[in-house]
Amino acid sequence: MPGLFDMPAEGDELPVPDVSAARRPEALRFMSFGSGSSGNCAYIGTPSCGLLIDAGVDNNYVTEQLKANAIDIATIRGIILTHDHGDHIRYAYAILRYNRHMRLYATPKTLNGILRRHNISRRIQDYHTPIFKEFPFQAGDLTVTAFETSHDGSDNMGFSIEGAGTTFVVATDTGMITERADYYIRRCTHLMIESNYDATMLRNGRYPMHLKARIASSSGHMDNADTAAYLSRNCPAGVKNILLCHLSIDNNTPETALSLVRHALEEAGMTVTDITAPSPESVGTVRLLALPRLESSPLIVLHS
Repeated sequence: MPGLFDMPAEGDELPVPDVSAARRPEALRFMSFGSGSSGNCAYIGTPSCGLLIDAGVDNNYVTEQLKANAIDIATIRGIILTHDHGDHIRYAYAILRYNRHMRLYATPKTLNGILRRHNISRRIQDYHTPIFKEFPFQAGDLTVTAFETSHDGSDNMGFSIEGAGTTFVVATDTGMITERADYYIRRCTHLMIESNYDATMLRNGRYPMHLKARIASSSGHMDNADTAAYLSRNCPAGVKNILLCHLSIDNNTPETALSLVRHALEEAGMTVTDITAPSPESVGTVRLLALPRLESSPLIVLHS
């Protein structure tokens, strides 16, 4: 048997090392821990690098769900905030305090809004890394670009997140699709978009008139019909997953939202399947899911 550094004899076959596992690219993964007025928080990342989108769900529950899905919390670089309302920032300081390696990625206006409008430790500033709309920043292997949305927080934004050869866009808490949101949505492979309320349920519901008016305004929330109409006209041809988010408990149902959006996509010539179906290979096929309002979603692999 030749030694470690012996040259092989003529005619001997050289062993071919199996490097397929080492070269196999990581896939982007997504998981929601809750999506609605009671609290919003989600995970996006690969096995080696991730982010939390908002922090409005109990930090202990988030930690438990990450562990249950074999996601190492040490790989999460920080929290990106869409805006400063309580259902999106309530547990931000608790998450950061117990995970001191994380950063808080937010615009200066959003941070100032948190400190001005909420009873939260001012030490949250110690974790702050300022970001600015339309200026991409790196969080490990992820490239994140914030863009303008239309809501009534101190500063409001969605995110385009690029990683593992694919693009995930978050457009939540917006009364309309802004020009810049439209720009990024048209270029995404996976989309998380608000479908907050059913107009008839809101109109006939128990909310006071001023709250109904706020929700239905262009700086409030998107209703199912508006979301469906937008997607029927502008859904990216290569989109693979559409996740409906921030569904109201009082003024919407998952069945209503899914039915309207599914019909609109099918009218536009798309083939719509459930999120449990295999990732679509053909252009024009999309998986659709309404994110649970009070519990975690499955861990979803977002193929490129």
